[in-house]
Amino acid sequence: MDREEIKKRRQTIAKQDCDSIYIGNLYTVDTDLQLPSVGKHGSSINWESKEILFLSHTGKVTRPTHGVGNRIVPLVATVTFEGETLQRTFEVTVLEEEYKAEIVEVYPVRILTKAGIKPELPGVVVVRNDTGSRTVSQVSWEPSARENYQQTGVFTIKGKLEESGWQAEAIVTVATDADERIEHTPKVYAFKGQSVRLEADTEFGAAMNRSLEYLLSVDDDQMLYNFRIAANLDVKGAKPMTGWDAPECNLKGHTTGHYLSALALAYDATGGNLAIKAKMDYMIAELGLCQNVMSELPGYHQGFLSAYSEEQFNLLEQYTTYPTIWAPYYTLHKIMAGLLDCYTLAGNNNALVMCIRLGDWVHRRLSQLSKEQRQKMWSLYIAGEFGGMNEVLTNLYLITQNRNYLAAAKYFDNEKLFFPMKENMDTLGDMHANQHIPQMIGALKLFEAEGEKAYYEAVKNFWHMVTEDHAYQIGGVGETEMFKEPGRIAAYLTDKTAETCASYNMLKLTKELYGFEPKKEYMNYYERTLYNHILATENSKRAEGGSTYFMPLAPGSCKKFDTHENTCCHGTGLENHFKYQESIYFHDQDNLFVNLYIPSALSWKEKGVTVTQKRIRGENGETVQFYINGGKEEFSIRFRIPEWAESSIAVKINDVLITPDIVDGYIQIKQTWERDQVELIIPFGLRLESTPDDNRIKSVFYGPYALAAIHEGEDFITWPFGEEQFVQRMRTAEGDLNFSLNGIRFAPLYQIQDQRYHMYFKFTE
Repeated sequence: MDREEIKKRRQTIAKQDCDSIYIGNLYTVDTDLQLPSVGKHGSSINWESKEILFLSHTGKVTRPTHGVGNRIVPLVATVTFEGETLQRTFEVTVLEEEYKAEIVEVYPVRILTKAGIKPELPGVVVVRNDTGSRTVSQVSWEPSARENYQQTGVFTIKGKLEESGWQAEAIVTVATDADERIEHTPKVYAFKGQSVRLEADTEFGAAMNRSLEYLLSVDDDQMLYNFRIAANLDVKGAKPMTGWDAPECNLKGHTTGHYLSALALAYDATGGNLAIKAKMDYMIAELGLCQNVMSELPGYHQGFLSAYSEEQFNLLEQYTTYPTIWAPYYTLHKIMAGLLDCYTLAGNNNALVMCIRLGDWVHRRLSQLSKEQRQKMWSLYIAGEFGGMNEVLTNLYLITQNRNYLAAAKYFDNEKLFFPMKENMDTLGDMHANQHIPQMIGALKLFEAEGEKAYYEAVKNFWHMVTEDHAYQIGGVGETEMFKEPGRIAAYLTDKTAETCASYNMLKLTKELYGFEPKKEYMNYYERTLYNHILATENSKRAEGGSTYFMPLAPGSCKKFDTHENTCCHGTGLENHFKYQESIYFHDQDNLFVNLYIPSALSWKEKGVTVTQKRIRGENGETVQFYINGGKEEFSIRFRIPEWAESSIAVKINDVLITPDIVDGYIQIKQTWERDQVELIIPFGLRLESTPDDNRIKSVFYGPYALAAIHEGEDFITWPFGEEQFVQRMRTAEGDLNFSLNGIRFAPLYQIQDQRYHMYFKFTE
């Protein structure tokens, strides 16, 4: 081997070691980092922090004092192999310390119980702090005499907050009947199976096709790598996974679960793509082999399947914190949800059998723990995150009617979240957004199973809190993954806003709520978030499977697409673009609901009806045409009136202008449908929306689309006039939905890839 070959080999090894460095989730760091000193192939690694006040060269973290703000610290790794050196810079966001709040008020607890039944008291109460915010605090209750609840009446139980010693009070009402169950059958349903098809020649269809192209390129054996290692099976020459799925990462396996869901969704959305089905069937067969082998290995129990051993679950039961362990039930949820999706969307029966075995494993394990143990586990930050385990287990119950799965789902009831939400008290500030949104999806699924009113009320209250007091104008929520104080939006316009996972789950929750209560407010939020966040999260220039982690909203932001880190948002990003058709149409027995104006085709097989939706963009809005082959069926079609419609929508049937009925914010047309055409002429208009905490800071919308200004500056663009003059001065520009003002181009966020942009602006009037 000559010198050049030796040099090239050394450079290759140094690069491999440099590229494979993984030091955890660096977006929200509040604990010390574990910095490796040796690479996988023997390179030496030296570290240099550019701000040792907050992060030392050895990875020790010193969080900024509360009020100073988070700090972004460059951390440089110098990788050397036999004289060849490379450097890689990581950006570490060190979170500021939490404020040490003082309690100023403890809210009383109100409990309803049936005569003769001991009241079940919550383990937490809601308190108000000296900042005015609300949070929860653990409480211990005094014993209650049995005679207190033997007959109807009201009595009080005293308690004490465990950390502060403050007194708490529970007011118990004893009634003859305390069964608070309500009707729990959905009123409307999304169309199942392969009933809705997107038109390819739109921004939505194009995004789906790019995702399809990417899925077809994925190496299935690489997706199986960690599972085969855990089962002591041959990896078949596959390369290891990277980033959050790297062999040394404690979250490994989560992307594979999302990949299963993405394959199932893609199969469904494309009308049964056979290449996708072949990949899915291969994945299920190989994971089934892993599950069978694991069940026979020492230290494993029947039915277990993951990309690692059961050790993380053992440590969680000992209340081990992150980063020693990383959310084992979160990863398990992704695997179980992926399996169940492969069954429900693509008919793979083996996937259901595997999911049942995992459900049995979960029930056996958690049924041996006390409620207090489980609550302590779920309260652990990141380590106790469990995704939507309550949702997938309830879905498993609804399929199998095995009540063990329903019991297991309820083991994940999280009082710290569920109790204040039931009481309609916003305690979300400083809670991890995407840790808790999926829990609400599970609570709604539990309501669907048995009709417990408390679950439904908690979910509805949560949805209104989030969408009304915690959402950015694009619909996304959270800053550095966390909910902030209610109504604080302008105060948190940073480069770490609107985690994509959170919007994925908020849309899922919104869709499910709409089924029980088909109100247009749900679909107004759904449209806003789908068009302005989810659609904007993928790179429209190439099929790379990347997704934004955060959607940065600071002035002069630039998107970053995760293609190799395998973050949580990369996982949901694999699924997102196969879900556009899910909520376009809903139905009940007698009505068809059109909620989204996305070009598509619907086959309503039960009625023998087909609907084709087309879109024609004009200078002042768009015309949406519906071609309906109704088979001489009589039913109503309800078209949602968007919240942004500037004036009344003109409606034509077969080219004849009509004055339709308006019912609950929907245009309703009831008739016997044959071969008819409905045309909606929907006016668009420019408008500004102010942030709730600073009415000088505003975002710009045109119809449903939030417009971003393409501009390199990192200070707010300030406009020295008010809304009326701003709208008057804006001019249309070349490009679909593009505008310009003072030489600055505005475009929908989904059209912007690598340019710097501004989503919020400062107005002086």
